[in-house]
Formats: sequence, C-alpha cells, structure tokens
Amino acid sequence: MKKTLLATAIAGTMAATGAQAATVYDQDGTKLDVYGRLAYAVTTGGPEGDGVKADGSEFIDLGSRWGFRANHQVTSDLSTFARMEFRGKADAQNSLGFDTIRNTYVGVDSQSWGNVMVGNFDSVYYRSGDVIFDVPENRGWEQLGGIAAGSRGDSISYSTPNLTGFRAHVQAKHLSGNGALEDGRDNSSTWTGAAAVDYTINDLYLSLAYNQGKDVSDRGASHDSGNGEGFAAGEDLVGFFANYNLTPAFSLRFKYEEITDTFSQDELIADGAADAEESIMGVGASYDYGMGEVYGQYARISMAFDDVDDKDRWVLGGNYRFSEPMYVFAEFYQEDSGTSFDETLEDNFRSLDDELLTTVGVRYDF
Repeated sequence: MKKTLLATAIAGTMAATGAQAATVYDQDGTKLDVYGRLAYAVTTGGPEGDGVKADGSEFIDLGSRWGFRANHQVTSDLSTFARMEFRGKADAQNSLGFDTIRNTYVGVDSQSWGNVMVGNFDSVYYRSGDVIFDVPENRGWEQLGGIAAGSRGDSISYSTPNLTGFRAHVQAKHLSGNGALEDGRDNSSTWTGAAAVDYTINDLYLSLAYNQGKDVSDRGASHDSGNGEGFAAGEDLVGFFANYNLTPAFSLRFKYEEITDTFSQDELIADGAADAEESIMGVGASYDYGMGEVYGQYARISMAFDDVDDKDRWVLGGNYRFSEPMYVFAEFYQEDSGTSFDETLEDNFRSLDDELLTTVGVRYDF
C-alpha cells in the first residue's frame, strides 16, 4: 500500500517480490511463487480524442496481470532468480486472454557482488528514479518514456550491492541488425544504454538517472520488443528524483526530467512530433492514514515545439483497504495548458469541468 514510502526498498530490490505472492513450492533451497492482480475501474470525463468521443463513462481494466517468480538459494550470499509475467484485459470476455508478456528475466543476486539481470524488464532509469512517482492507479504519473526506452527486451543490467546507502546501476539493450536488407540502410547491430545512481540517508532518497535515446527506426533493424526508436523530442534523457519521509506516514517527492538534445523545429514537424514533450518538473505527496492513502501529484510539462503551449497536469486520489489484498480507490485527474509560469493560477488551473477525468475502482492483489 505504501508505494511512495517504500520507494527506497523498491529501488534497492531490483528483483522485485510481491507482498501478496503465494508460495506454491519451497524445497531444497528452491522457492516458486505465484502472484497477480485484478484491477477494475469506471471512468468518466477527460479530454476528448481527435474526432472520437472519449469523455463518456467506461468500464476498464487497469493492468490486470499474473505471473511466476522463482528463487534458488545457492549459498548464504548467492541466489539465482527468474520471473515470467503475463498481462491482458480482464474486464470482459477476451479471446486473446493474457496475451502480453511483461517482465520476464533471469538473474543472479549477491549481497557482496550485486545483481545481474538478463531479459525483458523495466529500465534502471525507472527502477532507481521515476518509480517514486508511479503512484496513481490510472492517469497522473507524467513521464518521458524512461520506463521502456532502451529496455523491455534483449537487455542486461547490473546493480551494485548496497554500499552504505549508495547504489549504482547500468544497463544495455541489444538492437539487432538482422532483418530485410534495404539499399542505403545500415543493418549492423548496435546497443543502447541506461545508468543510474541512488543514495539513501535517513529519510531522504535521491536518484540521478540517464537513458540513451538511440534512434534506429530508419536502419531496417529488428529491435524485438521494447523501444528502439528513441524519444520524440530528441536524444538523451536525464532525470533527478527525490523522496523525503517527513514522518512515517507522510512523504514528499520531487523530480525533474529533460531531453538534453532536442531536435530542431523543422525536424519535429517533419517527424510529426510537434506535440513532443521536452521536460517535466513534478512534485507530489502521500499520506498513510492507517486504512489507506491519500495522495496528489502536479507536473509542469515544457513542450519541444515553440508554438505549442506548455502544460499543467495534476491528480488527486485516495484509497481504502478492506483487507490486506483488496482496496477501493478514487482519483481525479486534469490536463491543462498554459503558455508560461507567469500566468495566474486562475489561468493555469481551469475550474472543474467536463475535462476532469474521474476514476473509481477496485484492486485485488494475490
């Protein structure tokens, strides 16, 4: 439940474990857990789509999934692990079922030497930094793509052990050149990378992260799964993240993300990326009242194209836990636009109207 308050633990445990996972096998040092979640919600409102009605009421699935985690304790210091997770729409009859393979990897973990993972997983940029803003159940976590870019398949990462509060993480994703040959295109293989460092001192958690935005979309390469197309606004992504626990129940968080080398205005138009986001400044807070949480986040988004207004986005939410595995939640999200920080609050924050997205739902973890 205390997602933000536990951000440090999440970042420090690169082979994630589920609080609700059920152990189905535990013998001779080998342990197998089954875990999952069902999350349903009803939404209404929100911004309209282009020529498509989008603000009416709708019953939706919010990331239902299930999976397996395995762990084998080799020595008192060394363990091996594996994970396979499936995701799909579970709010209605679905002939495809859980058809998306999500986090799937194998690895080795040592308290002395660190952690190595190979396969399909979230970027170290996210796991070290932006995870602290992954709080809302629906909309409201604003990010520039560091969770998937240069990751989510054909990847390998290494994380140091905890060195008195300090950890470092590096990652590389292989982009294959195998595929159809086309004249004039480079079909060689290449790599894209990410890195992060984080530090915990008492109740303060800090992270500095980098994600290389290598664009290979015009190479004719076969980048199986994940994102091999870089960032819409430019090339490399850097981010700074901080979380501070004022009390055991109340926490504050801050982040700043920026695409460091943006494309020219002409390139943005030619690529159809005039609405690309260049930077995000975000703040948030969470309070655990015992039976659940209340939380809020605000993001100021600067656009890469000069003629597109910057944006304000905010979310307020709360939940109530009926039992350890199940809770209900309600969230209010709004996407707003402005032209500068100099505008009045009345200009930046419109009154609540039909552009407000309301989400009410239930989630069960197992």
